[in-house]
Amino acid sequence: MKKKILMIGYSMVFLNHFKERKDIGIYIIEEKELFEKNKLHTIENPLIQNVFFGDYIDSEDCIDIAVNLDKEIGFDAVFPSKDYAVRTSGKIAEKLQLPGLGALNSEILTNKIFLRNFCEKLNIPHPRYSEIMKKEELREFFTGSPIIFKPATMQASMGISIIKRDEEINTGWDATTSTKENEKISISRNVSRKNIAEDYLEGKEFSIETLVKNNKIIFSNITEKIVYADSFVEEGHIVPAKLTNENHQALLKEKQKLVSKMKIDSGLLHSEWKLHEGKATLIECAGRIPGDYIYDLISYSYNFDFLNEYLMVLANGKANISNEPTKVSVVRYFNSKPGVLKKIVGLDSLLIPEVVDWSIEKAHGDTISDVCSSWDRIGHFVVVSDSYETSLKISDSILKQVEFIV
Repeated sequence: MKKKILMIGYSMVFLNHFKERKDIGIYIIEEKELFEKNKLHTIENPLIQNVFFGDYIDSEDCIDIAVNLDKEIGFDAVFPSKDYAVRTSGKIAEKLQLPGLGALNSEILTNKIFLRNFCEKLNIPHPRYSEIMKKEELREFFTGSPIIFKPATMQASMGISIIKRDEEINTGWDATTSTKENEKISISRNVSRKNIAEDYLEGKEFSIETLVKNNKIIFSNITEKIVYADSFVEEGHIVPAKLTNENHQALLKEKQKLVSKMKIDSGLLHSEWKLHEGKATLIECAGRIPGDYIYDLISYSYNFDFLNEYLMVLANGKANISNEPTKVSVVRYFNSKPGVLKKIVGLDSLLIPEVVDWSIEKAHGDTISDVCSSWDRIGHFVVVSDSYETSLKISDSILKQVEFIV
């Protein structure tokens, strides 16, 4: 019998990954505006059983729709397609008594201010912070040391400003508060926007991907980040991270504490941490699939299907997981100066066995802009090898050889 999965919003990653499966049926609730704007009716996928319209971005309209559909269909799992679907997905799963993060946790994990308040209450290490509603409050928060000012309810590194001097407060305020969501996922109705300021912490940044089932952590991976110069956007990721045993344990200890304090039932946590002055400090945490192909890197490195195991957690199925990596996987994003693309050279460097996947999103005549958010990146490739050093050496070599002429 097919597992009946309720997906809140379209997840092309999920649909493409499982399109050959015969034991899964997907029912989707999507915002009508996004459905029409992105021409989602043109998507043909054998998994899709039906599509229903309901609002879930800063709205709970789809909760009653889901509850009524369940009476007829009988769902086995609720799957959040993106950050903006996590809150309603958590509430729907709780109402349907299906595995999930829980209604309260879903609120915390979709608002950076709520997350900071939670961390402060339960002693999870985090930066000094404040909700910012007026420019004067931002000026008061700044004490001379670098701070971050960013939207509290947006994704993909959108609108992040770093303020190091008094004279940068005005430009930081304008840049962050005027940030607009990517057109593909934006809606025309008013959506609540909140902003947060926090101390900027020096230190190496990592993410931890954790699967939790029935209040127990069944898998954790630590991913090492590579960021663009003068940007908060990731230029690459390495799975697993190369860490001393002391730092490895420090990160996992704090993640365990976070899961325990949140009383997570079942689900996936993608959290971001900095090792600052020898201590693991929480930067952000999401309750959905990690972006940037990290899900694929985990599958390559640990030799199991990470997305399938996440689905099994949500559908209360049997886990088939390895916690011991056997490979090192790296995703890197191509670099280019801004301009109009004339040609690309060096693509033959990608035609080696260690490169298991690559794509380029730009064609001749397209405009390439500066990388200000994850949406601005122009393509990626994935390298898999037996060692950390080899994977990095190959990926660095490819970045030097592939050149975008603008």
